[in-house]
Amino acid sequence: MASEDLERGGAKNRANGGPPPTYYSSSYYQDTPEKQWISWLIPAFVVANIAMFIVVMFVNNCPKKNLGFDGKCVARFLGRFSFQPTKENPLFGPSAST
Repeated sequence: MASEDLERGGAKNRANGGPPPTYYSSSYYQDTPEKQWISWLIPAFVVANIAMFIVVMFVNNCPKKNLGFDGKCVARFLGRFSFQPTKENPLFGPSAST
């Protein structure tokens, strides 16, 4: 029987006796029983950057520390968190001394 042709219904001799391999049409199939992991590194960096920006803007306190030589604070409705004048810092952030 080992000499029978596989295309004509012959059986293939398997050394381990296991089931035949299964083929999937999707190229995205993952044959791992492991749980999918969720990326946490980039969101952690984003949260850390936002928190640090808020702390720096709180320390900056533009309305109190700006003497008005370079203009008024931008977005004054934010109060203590308002930005330095665009003449001093065109990138909307704290002063260089902060």
